[in-house]
Amino acid sequence: MTDDLFTGLDKIRWSRLRHAYGSAAEVPDLLRGLVDPDPAVREVALDGMYGAVHHQGDVYPCTIAAIPFLLRIAQHPGSPGRAAVVQLLASIGSAEDPTELTGHHRRANQAVAEAYPLWVTLLEDPDPEVRAAATAVLPACPQQAPATVTRLLDRLSDEDEDDPTVRAAIVRVAAELARLAGDTTAVRERLTGMLSTDPDPRLQLVALAELAELAASPSGPTDQPMVGVDDALPLLTAVYQAGTPATPPAGFETGTLIGAVRLLHEQSNDGRRSPGAANLVRSVSASFGNRVPDRVRLLTALLRSPDWECRLDALFPASNLVDGWRGDYAELISLVGDQVGDGQPQLCSRAVQVLENLGGVAAPAADALATVLAATAERVAPHSRTTGQTPWVIEWAQALPTVGPALRALSGAGDPRALPMLAWALDLERMPRDVGYLVAQFGDRAAPLVPGIRRRLGDLPTDEPHDDRRDSLAAALARIGPAAADALPELLDLPVTPAVLRALAAIGPAAADALPVLRQATTAPDRLTATTAATALWQVAGDADTALAVADRYLGGDEHDLRSAVEVLAELGPAAQSRAGRLRQIARRRDRFGWLVLAAARALWRVTADPIPVLPVLDRAWHLNPHTHREIVSVWTQMGPAAADARPTLVAELGRVRRHNVTEGGYSSAQVTDDEELLSRCRLALAAIA
Repeated sequence: MTDDLFTGLDKIRWSRLRHAYGSAAEVPDLLRGLVDPDPAVREVALDGMYGAVHHQGDVYPCTIAAIPFLLRIAQHPGSPGRAAVVQLLASIGSAEDPTELTGHHRRANQAVAEAYPLWVTLLEDPDPEVRAAATAVLPACPQQAPATVTRLLDRLSDEDEDDPTVRAAIVRVAAELARLAGDTTAVRERLTGMLSTDPDPRLQLVALAELAELAASPSGPTDQPMVGVDDALPLLTAVYQAGTPATPPAGFETGTLIGAVRLLHEQSNDGRRSPGAANLVRSVSASFGNRVPDRVRLLTALLRSPDWECRLDALFPASNLVDGWRGDYAELISLVGDQVGDGQPQLCSRAVQVLENLGGVAAPAADALATVLAATAERVAPHSRTTGQTPWVIEWAQALPTVGPALRALSGAGDPRALPMLAWALDLERMPRDVGYLVAQFGDRAAPLVPGIRRRLGDLPTDEPHDDRRDSLAAALARIGPAAADALPELLDLPVTPAVLRALAAIGPAAADALPVLRQATTAPDRLTATTAATALWQVAGDADTALAVADRYLGGDEHDLRSAVEVLAELGPAAQSRAGRLRQIARRRDRFGWLVLAAARALWRVTADPIPVLPVLDRAWHLNPHTHREIVSVWTQMGPAAADARPTLVAELGRVRRHNVTEGGYSSAQVTDDEELLSRCRLALAAIA
């Protein structure tokens, strides 16, 4: 440490070091910018540190070289922006998860952990923001966890610490470190006392959330009283009645990602009395973990509140719950639907956001969605003007229009009231790029839209390389199936793509006029085109010989070739009996993700109806990759009683509370719909086995 924050900074050959985007030559300027008197300059510098020097949590040699200078800033009382620098050091030191670190991450963690005396000292810093940030670094020092817990609890008892934000941070970190140390007794006793004695309901809620998580942790006591919804609701009511302090807007823009996030936060807090309550609702709901009925009861109570802020803050936790856990959400989703038509712009937008990708789970909100969509005055609106609105179509500055989220939610729920709205969008001069895929969700129920689809297939532009609207309409025709036979002339006028070939295959024998096109497409050099054409030729004309010849062309190729060939053989079924030996070989291959061996097992069953070589392959793929589960269950359903050994696996899957495809830090817009489909297929499989 030295009084000169940047002694030695220019002696490092930064230009020879690298960060996420190349040379680290600008790091000295970024480090100096972190302590600039102008907060806008500090924000730009901080954005540069997170965006390049610590890009998406990565650590580079230049990141490690910057740590000594960051530590000097952190310990220097006169430096502006110290709290943000301490938070940056917490991230660089992997404070969120300091276990099993290697390479540069381990070196960075060691450098931050060696400054443990500094972090303890900063717990008594005059600046409450620095004190709160210092607690966030302490988990990066796991070797000191027991001593740190004691020190934090002492600080919590210290009458000098009266800042509620700092006290809340201390509670959270003390509980986290107690779990890490494997001894939660002292923390539990302190937090239990705070529930009845602390005068601040905000801090009581933080204590309640941590107690709930401690009870759910593997090291949690079995005799601890379970905190629940009845404990949380009165405290939340008190917080909303009293309000929470608001941070005034910074008053500047920097054009950075950090600045954009700050502006969004400022805008979302504008006009609110209790902006700090949102995090409390989120943490309390999350703390109940797998206790789905309790979380539903908490959030439904909040969604019935007369306080619009309370209802607003319940929506994102409701989304997190439905996205990650299975449960009975009919009442909860109905209440989310009520917020769509409430009239408060933030409520409407956020509720629609919750419902947008839920598929059939959004059905209890369908009436509310249909009502607001029918009353929409501006059916097409620019993206910049959609807050509180429910346009049918959204215009984008530099891209094709898309269907609005409210109509997407109604369509995903399978509600037929969406079909006339989709037909209207289909007829727009600038047709939304995704309307065909939404029509496809209705299957043959969308047959009345075939005339409109035929019209658009003939007039959509063909010279835009990234315009897939024709293929989206072909996908809709494929799902409509034989009822789309009237569109055969338009399909034959299109460029031959896999989407067009699938539509011809779905029409079936009524597409006999397409046979010359299909035969020609089987000779295409493109694998996907050739194999899709082979399958279509089989489904339209029953031509097994040509389909087998195409499959043989790819049976000697790489993993992608093999999978395409195997899928052709699966469609042929018994007509591919002569290739059963090759399928057995492929099913025995090593497969890191399980998709190829699963395809081979599925084909082998359809070709031979012999369960003996198939069942072990399906079991292996099941445990290898959860994303294969839906397809595996479909094979078990086809096998019926022959898949009786799979019954315990199916029963266990139906008993899981967590969605099968949830990954830590990951998200998919199809997460809920795919998992709900798996549950439906599991029930069908059990019925077929029985």
